[in-house]
Amino acid sequence: MSKPAERYTQLLDQIIRPFDLTHDFGRKRAYEAAIEYARQKLVEDPHCNDFLKVAATRLGFAPITFATLESRVKLPKNAWLDVWISDEDDEVAFTGTKEGIQYLIDLLSQLRDAGDPEQHIHLDRAILPMTENSANLVLFKEEETWFTGASTEGMAEVYPEREVDPKSIYAIQCIHYPPEDLPISAHRLYRVLKVEPDDGYSSSIKKFGDGTENRYFKFTFVADNKEKFTYTFHLDDPAVNFFTHREILKLAMRSV
Repeated sequence: MSKPAERYTQLLDQIIRPFDLTHDFGRKRAYEAAIEYARQKLVEDPHCNDFLKVAATRLGFAPITFATLESRVKLPKNAWLDVWISDEDDEVAFTGTKEGIQYLIDLLSQLRDAGDPEQHIHLDRAILPMTENSANLVLFKEEETWFTGASTEGMAEVYPEREVDPKSIYAIQCIHYPPEDLPISAHRLYRVLKVEPDDGYSSSIKKFGDGTENRYFKFTFVADNKEKFTYTFHLDDPAVNFFTHREILKLAMRSV
């Protein structure tokens, strides 16, 4: 057992000691206590999610994770940021205090060094350091091929198969430009009403390279025009994010 794992096992023993683990209610209260401890004491620890995994395994619950990029950077005093989008001049203005700009630099450094390709940063309106009138800001890291549309080695990009159960998908999000025939906005979350395998005859489909055919699924959701749309996406398309209900709850918890 590694030293961090051993330390977290001992720490977990102390946290859950007051609870009766012989029934589900006691284990649930113990798990909630472990999560709260991690939220208060470990969010800046790079092994925070390892502790949460140990707690989940020990108590018989599905593990949760904290958004480590944001949590690893301490928000300094007097840090403010504001993003303003002009409706007329097709212009974006980014404004920050000295402390706010340094905070963003530190966040971007974490994003630059992150090994997980799914990592990204959310800075939401009215949640420090963003002002109440600011637009939401989402930051991603992509390879050069995302911008050029071609592999730097002249070969087709190979994307890993996502470990996602289509039946568990609760919301979708287009990271870049959505399909032109679909009235939705980039970066906005859309509640999924229905998911079903694509039969191969759909005309409303976002093609994804040479993706495996059985990884295409039809998603029904309400678009920006308040109408229901059914559109086919590939589960491994990096331009589309899929969220489970648990992940949406995690995002909501961050805004509380």
